[in-house]
Amino acid sequence: MRLISCTLPFCLLTSAFSQQFVHQNNLLPSPHRWTEGVTAEDVDLDGDLDLLFSEGDGFSSAGAQRQCRLLINQQIPSGNMTFTDESTARLGVRLANGKNVITGDVNGDGWPDLLYVNAFNTQVPYLFINRGASQPGFFDMESATRGLTEVFNGGGAAFGDLDDDGDLDLIISDSGSSYLGGGGGRPRFFRNDGNGFFTEDAASLNAPIKRAQMDVQLVDLDGDFDLDFFGPNRSSNSGGNHYLMLNDGTGSFTDVSGSLPNNSSTVYEAEAGDLDGDTDIDLFFVSLSGFNEGHIENTNPTANPPSWAAGGSLSGSGDDNEVVLIDYDNDADYDALIGSLGSREYLWRNNGNLSWSNAASAISAVSDSTLDATVADLDNDGDYDLITVQGESNSSQWRNKVYRNQGAPDTLPPVIVGADSPNASFPFWPAVVHVKVRDQVLDDGVDYLRAEALAARISDAVWAVDLTPGGFSTPNTSITPGELVEVINATGASVDFELSGLWTEQFSLGAGQSESVLRLFPGTWTLTALGQGASCTITVGQGATACDVLAQGGQQFRVEVPQLPPGQGSLWGLQMMVSDWPGNASALTDIFAGSGSLGTAYCSPAALNSTGQPATIQATGSAAVVDQNLTLIATALPSNQFGYFLVGANQGAIVQPGGSQGTLCLSSPIGRFVTQVQNSGLAGSFSIPVNLNALPTAPPVAVLPGDTWNFTAWFRDVNPGPTSNFTDGIEIQFQ
Repeated sequence: MRLISCTLPFCLLTSAFSQQFVHQNNLLPSPHRWTEGVTAEDVDLDGDLDLLFSEGDGFSSAGAQRQCRLLINQQIPSGNMTFTDESTARLGVRLANGKNVITGDVNGDGWPDLLYVNAFNTQVPYLFINRGASQPGFFDMESATRGLTEVFNGGGAAFGDLDDDGDLDLIISDSGSSYLGGGGGRPRFFRNDGNGFFTEDAASLNAPIKRAQMDVQLVDLDGDFDLDFFGPNRSSNSGGNHYLMLNDGTGSFTDVSGSLPNNSSTVYEAEAGDLDGDTDIDLFFVSLSGFNEGHIENTNPTANPPSWAAGGSLSGSGDDNEVVLIDYDNDADYDALIGSLGSREYLWRNNGNLSWSNAASAISAVSDSTLDATVADLDNDGDYDLITVQGESNSSQWRNKVYRNQGAPDTLPPVIVGADSPNASFPFWPAVVHVKVRDQVLDDGVDYLRAEALAARISDAVWAVDLTPGGFSTPNTSITPGELVEVINATGASVDFELSGLWTEQFSLGAGQSESVLRLFPGTWTLTALGQGASCTITVGQGATACDVLAQGGQQFRVEVPQLPPGQGSLWGLQMMVSDWPGNASALTDIFAGSGSLGTAYCSPAALNSTGQPATIQATGSAAVVDQNLTLIATALPSNQFGYFLVGANQGAIVQPGGSQGTLCLSSPIGRFVTQVQNSGLAGSFSIPVNLNALPTAPPVAVLPGDTWNFTAWFRDVNPGPTSNFTDGIEIQFQ
C-alpha cells in the first residue's frame, strides 16, 4: 500500500491572530430560543454550508416544543456569509422537544437527508428526505413510512454502515421513561435496507440498560475496519458508566463497556479521534467528575477488549457541554474546543504526547450557556468557523452565535491512515476495501471529507521515463489507465522527484533506482526532478472504472469495486482521492493480486434477467494447461436458481433459443457441464472448477496448448414466469 499526500505549504498562526475566533454580532436571525443541537451541511449542494438547529425547551422534562430550524447560507449566491431562516418553507411546521440533529444520505441518491432527535417521549425522530434534483434542499418528513414510528427519550444519534452492506444504518439513544434518571433505557439500532427504510434490530445490538444517554459515536475502536458503538452518558451506571460495544463486522455487537475507566461521570459529550498521532482512536470527555474534562488514551486497540488509560482532569474547566476536535493552529494534531456554560468557550491546545495547554484567549470572551457547538467553513475562506448554540439557563443570553476564524487557512491534506485488503469472498465481485482517514476537524463524525475512487486492470505495458544528466528522456508520455510509468534515475546521483496534478506525491531515487507510478485519474500530471531543472508531463486518458464510495462513518470510507473488464493480467489497481472542504487532497494507491480474470469477453452485455442486470461470466486461474487451474464464475444471477456452464470451440449469437429470454453465445457443437449443476443461492452467483483434461463435449476433449475455447452459462430465470437466460461469453486462449 502506498500512501500519498499533498505537499502544500505548511502554515502557522501569526501573532496578529492571537484572538483567532471572533464573535460576529447578530449574524444569525431570530427567533432566539433554547437550542440543544447544531450541525452544518450543504443541504442544497450549492457549495456552501447551511446550518441546522434542533430546538425545544426542557432540561429533565418536556417544556415548550419548538420548530426544527434550517438556515440557508447565502455565501454562494451573494458572496457574503449571511443566513435566511427557511425552516418551515423547507421542512414544514415541525415542532418537537429537540436534542440533536444529524445528516446522511440514507437512500443513496447523492443528497443529504436529515434526522432530528427528539426527547421526553413526545415525538418520533423526524426523518426528512431531501427532494434532490427536483427541489434541492427541500424535504419531506417520512419517519412513519420509513420505519421510525416510536417515540424515544433521545439525546443523540449517528448514521453509519454497521453491517458493511453499503448503506447507512442508524443508532438513536433512548433514556427510557426519564431523561436523566429513572430506570434507564437502551439505545435503538436500525438497519437500512439500502433504500432508506429502517428496521429495528434490538437483538443484534443487545445493549444493556443505562441511564441518561447523551451521545452516539460510531467509530472503529479496535482497529478491525468496522464501526463500533461508543455512547457517553450523564449518569453513573453499573457495568461501566458509558456504552462501549464492539461490532463483529455484520452489525452484531458485544458489550465491553466495563473496559473503559470508570472515573468519568456526568458526561454530556465525548469526542472520539486520534489525539496522539498513533492512528488508533482515543477519547476526549467534557464534564468529568467535578465538571472537568480530559482524555482517555487507547493504549492497545487490538486487545480483546481494547485497553485504556485515563489522563488527568484538566484544570480551569467548568460546567461544559460540548467538545469539538479541530486543528486550529495547523500543526497536524487535534486540539479540543469546548462549549461551556461559563463566561467563555474554552480551547485546549494539543502539545503532542497527550499534553494540553489552555488557549481560551484565542476565542472572543462571551458569557452564555452553550449546549452544543460545531465548526464549519461558512465563508469558504479555507478555515473553520465556530458555531455555538445556547439554552437551559440565562435566557437573556439565548442567541446562537458564529465566531469567525481569522487564522491561517487549512492547507494540510487529509491523512490516509490505512486500508484493508479486499473482502474475504473475493474474487467474486464486487471487491470491498475500507480506507481510514484523518483530517483537521471532527465533530460527532462530521469531517466534510469527500472521496472518489477508480480501479483498472494492471496492463503489461510499462512506459519507461529516464532521468539522464541532460534531462528526461521522454518529454511527454500518454498512457491509458492501468499502464504503469517506470521512473528511472539514470543520473548517477540521488534525486528527489515530485509528481503533481490532482494531488502531489514526492519520492526519492538513488542512482540507478526506479519507481513504478500508477495513475488512474485522467488529466495531465507534471513529473519534476527537484533541483535538476528538468520536468516532463504524463497524460492519463479516460477508461478506469468508477467505484462506489460511501462515507461509512467514523472517518472511514467503504470502496466497492465492481467487476472489472476481463484482462490477461492477474493484478488490478485501486486509486482513491480524498479531499477536504478547502480542497486539500491526498490519495491512496493499492495494487492487488490474485484477482485477475482470464480471457476476453464477447457477446456483451447479456440480455437483462429478472434482477434487472445482465449476467456475466468470468474465468480465473491460469491459461497454462499444465497448471490445471481454471475456475468459471457466473454473477448477477437471480437468487436461488439452478444453472450450469457450457463450452464450445465456436462462438455464436443465437437469440432466445428454445424460448429462452437470452442469447446463446456459442454455436454447435456445444458441451454442457451438467454433472456440475449449481444453485445461485442468495448471492446470485455460482462457480465450478474445470477439468481441462476432459471438457464435456461428445466425446470429452482434453485442452491442448494453443487451443481456443469459449464458455457461457445457462440458468433458470423467473420473470416473466419460469424461463431461462444466459450470461455473456468469454474466450480463452490456452498456453
